[in-house]
Amino acid sequence: MTVRIEQLEPDDWRRWRDVRSRALALDPTAFACSAHRLGPRTPEDQWRERIASAEGIFLAVDDAGEDVGMVGLSTADAPELISMWVAPQARRHGVGHALVDAVVARAGRRPLSLRVMADNAAGIAFYAGCGFELVGREPDDEGTLTMRRDAPSAATAWPAPTERPPRPGAPRPGRSADQ
Repeated sequence: MTVRIEQLEPDDWRRWRDVRSRALALDPTAFACSAHRLGPRTPEDQWRERIASAEGIFLAVDDAGEDVGMVGLSTADAPELISMWVAPQARRHGVGHALVDAVVARAGRRPLSLRVMADNAAGIAFYAGCGFELVGREPDDEGTLTMRRDAPSAATAWPAPTERPPRPGAPRPGRSADQ
């Protein structure tokens, strides 16, 4: 399965409402109770406002054009990954990683945090595999744990290999030194 990640604009509010409503219906315990405040009966203007006020709301779209995942980047206080969800049929196909990558890229050189339900062992393991670490062991009032991913340091924030300038005397890309 291949997906493309799309950043939403306020006019995309129906798409986000539909994916979020599906997420809350299929996996209600994966979200803190505060996440349930924005639901199918929420007025259009509130959906538009949430998209406009977030630094990014992203949807994963599969080959058939179906929205199969969502995630957001909130910067109300410090950058926070919010509302992560992947449709059951799209799980274990790299969709979650693509969504997290979109938020990490958007956060840039800033540290990033998230909240995950304390009893969601699979979610905690997934986020740990994405470079997040648990900040504490005690759940908050909503039953969530906080995880954090530090900002990349200058020493570790290398551009992708295809973006690096060639070293003087290095072979041209795609050729070995003896060609």
